[in-house]
Amino acid sequence: MVTEQKSDRQCQLHNVQFYNLLPRAIVCSSYCKALRKLALARDDGTIEIWNMANAPFVEKTIAGGDGVSVEGLAWAGSRLFSISLAGALVEWDLQPGKMPCVKQSILVTGNAAWCIDVSKDERLLAVGTEGGYINVYRLDNDEVTYERILDKQEGRIVCCCFDWTGDFLVTGSADAVRVWDVRNGHVVHKMSTGRSNRTQETTVWSVCVMKDFTIVSGDSRGRMMVYDGRLGTVLENHMVSEADLFCVALSEERDVIYVAGVEPNIRLYQRVENEKGRGEKTFIRAYVRRGHTHDIKTLAVYGKQLFSGGLDGLLMVTSSSPLVRDIYQPFLPSPATMLAADCRLVLLKYVNYLEVWSLAPPGQSSAQGGKKVLQIRSKNDEHILSAAIAPNGRWIVYSTESIIRLLRYDYNAKDPINSRLVRVRNTPENFSASCYRAHFTPNSSGLFLYDRNGGTINFFTCSATDDDSEGEWDHKQAIDAGRWLSETVHLSAVSQCNRYLVCADVASSIVVFEQRTATAKWKRSISLPRYKIAPTAIAIQPGQTRLAVAFPDHKLFVYDFDEFQFVFSTYLDGQKSKALLANHPVSGIVFDPRRTATIVLQNGSNILSLRFGEEADQDHQREEDEQHNPAKRARPMSNGGTATTEGDGIVTNYVLHQVREAPRMVSIDWLGNNELVAIQANALSMVEHLPAAFRKKKFGKM
Repeated sequence: MVTEQKSDRQCQLHNVQFYNLLPRAIVCSSYCKALRKLALARDDGTIEIWNMANAPFVEKTIAGGDGVSVEGLAWAGSRLFSISLAGALVEWDLQPGKMPCVKQSILVTGNAAWCIDVSKDERLLAVGTEGGYINVYRLDNDEVTYERILDKQEGRIVCCCFDWTGDFLVTGSADAVRVWDVRNGHVVHKMSTGRSNRTQETTVWSVCVMKDFTIVSGDSRGRMMVYDGRLGTVLENHMVSEADLFCVALSEERDVIYVAGVEPNIRLYQRVENEKGRGEKTFIRAYVRRGHTHDIKTLAVYGKQLFSGGLDGLLMVTSSSPLVRDIYQPFLPSPATMLAADCRLVLLKYVNYLEVWSLAPPGQSSAQGGKKVLQIRSKNDEHILSAAIAPNGRWIVYSTESIIRLLRYDYNAKDPINSRLVRVRNTPENFSASCYRAHFTPNSSGLFLYDRNGGTINFFTCSATDDDSEGEWDHKQAIDAGRWLSETVHLSAVSQCNRYLVCADVASSIVVFEQRTATAKWKRSISLPRYKIAPTAIAIQPGQTRLAVAFPDHKLFVYDFDEFQFVFSTYLDGQKSKALLANHPVSGIVFDPRRTATIVLQNGSNILSLRFGEEADQDHQREEDEQHNPAKRARPMSNGGTATTEGDGIVTNYVLHQVREAPRMVSIDWLGNNELVAIQANALSMVEHLPAAFRKKKFGKM
């Protein structure tokens, strides 16, 4: 929908809601306390690494593929391991400077691998398999060494967990929980779970071990069982749910158990003193956390924070007390959308295909626009790592793990059906390798491809002089960005004058490259002062040499890299502006082309307008006048906030307003001088492909 312009303070808004993303279920997760990072795997084999030190954001992504499965994840220090139904134990290379890749892959004994765990001292790793084998490996000197295989059992090993000493391993399988002595490979105790139906076996889906060797399990009957690991006896039996319990997690204080499964609720059981006063402690149900709509598959705990995920694809982070709940949508890695402003087209990236849609003309409703004009499917349905469309809409590039494709798109706005799409085959040699990031210059004659195997940025130019000429792409330069950027570039921007390229990596380095003339080489101009954490959004102001940068702790600054000075710097205060979602990062920045000191921010599901300096003072004065003069009062902006902090010669005063709340917002971008495009994921497409949710019949209700 496009809203009409009503005053100089408003603009036309394209509310794009035809981005039909499909839900991608979260199947497993693991938290690294040392790095404060959460690794989670989705049902398409994709592994996402989230930085949870401040407001959570996706730091790196390992692309999946057709038929790829990840059944378990585990951290050993800074080393990440995964297992799959293909029967492989994979260690991922997360070294700085390149995209994650397989460091080593080991085939385990017993076919498909179902569970994995690392001992608390991080010296042993265990993998449970379909054939009933438990493979134990030693982790020494950055290597994985085979240690032993424990005695074979009947049936598959569904879950496993080391005790706090690492000498014993607890496993769950059909109808039993076993305690293994890792040193000799024999079973010490076998605890039977019992059955609800004598003809149907009980599957133990999850186990965890407390420091005093108390074992907690969740099974397919919906029961949580508590065992004494030393004696092999049942201590408690709790009926938690009418359906399967898939995951059990333990708080760091070891006094709270989190249980979840098919019912989309997380139940908390707290350990308290026995009423009889004999010094014994029992678990009682404390309260329930809600937020998911379907089965919950995984739980992870750090401090007071609980991370949960399941079939709905949502990552939910809760903490107490007081209870705080934040939900993060299952979006594709950024940038997932891109705007071709010159021809009013928008590129939407999906897992294995691309779509190009047209936008409505200015001042008209979405009935005259919002039409799909093109769909491109990747070769062999491979996962698309990156994609980009030129501002003039003529060039489209996408990359998978194995190939890069450059396409020429001759768009016919009057008759989109007669538009022509042609693959460019005479590409330079450097197009043969895949890239993890790509974008065109604003004049559509330059292309940057970021090499996934190192810190190299390949720059190409097109010789086309007009829209009718074919044009050839030539490789002009391999920019050695690794000299100044130690990690992978996850944010980049090109100035409107095509002269400056800004790159930011996950190690918080921000570098400005400059090309003085169209035929000159790109050279490093300046490295910005390094902040303690990585940025989450950057933008260059059109017609200026100003760079806006936002960080997960809500620090925001504007830096003039030509004058080598800060123009504006502050911490966005959620206390003074309720519109700011404190636990969501600023994931998008665009400058208002009509004003020099106004920035539009994307914060979770909110579009915010920030004005600083003199414009903030004028805005604040206007609001005060409107409050004292009801006759001149306009429609108020909701949740407005002002703040002023002290600085040394740097503008710090600002006014923050909520422009609009846009649920499931993916990106924002400016189109022309008076149009803002907000792309949202279609709510219906994210739920209609999910299986039926668990329904519980209540008295008096169906």
